[in-house]
Amino acid sequence: MLAKKYGIKTGETIFQARRKCPNLKVYPGCEYSVYRKYSNKLYDILSEYTDKIERYSIDECFLDLTGFLKNDILINKAYEISKRVKNELGFTVNIGVAHNKLLAKMASDFEKPDKVHTLFEDEIEKKMWNLPVSELFMLGRKTVPKLNSMNIKTIGDLAKYDKTELIRKFKKHGNLMWEYANRNR
Repeated sequence: MLAKKYGIKTGETIFQARRKCPNLKVYPGCEYSVYRKYSNKLYDILSEYTDKIERYSIDECFLDLTGFLKNDILINKAYEISKRVKNELGFTVNIGVAHNKLLAKMASDFEKPDKVHTLFEDEIEKKMWNLPVSELFMLGRKTVPKLNSMNIKTIGDLAKYDKTELIRKFKKHGNLMWEYANRNR
């Protein structure tokens, strides 16, 4: 079973993860040099599509494909990239297609593995607002209980919450959270 189904999150201790899933199997990671090698090969493939690439981590990149403005062309490119990575590198990728990095990252995390998801303006309320507030990109673990105590349980709750009150309670971070929930960045 996939660990995520049991509510296991990246960065949890093995002890915490085993409390949620007693039959959890833990495998040693590869050497860093292997990750770097494949990360660079992935980057080489992506650079064939655009020179506007931002490496977010060893296994994540943001591509700016503004040259492909129509949504159907963007989606086709995403499937093409996914297929090439699988065929040429032997692993799968999740791809989020959206008009900004935040929404693309959110879309790529909707369901795994080996998926292409969109999160366009007209899909945000349907696809993002019903998610738990903890799923909002860049929201820290300590902030979620504070939001929950304010009866903010979903991203939609946060998006509809009084921005001024969030800023009063969380300062600049309150403004940032509200903007992220309202797709303004």
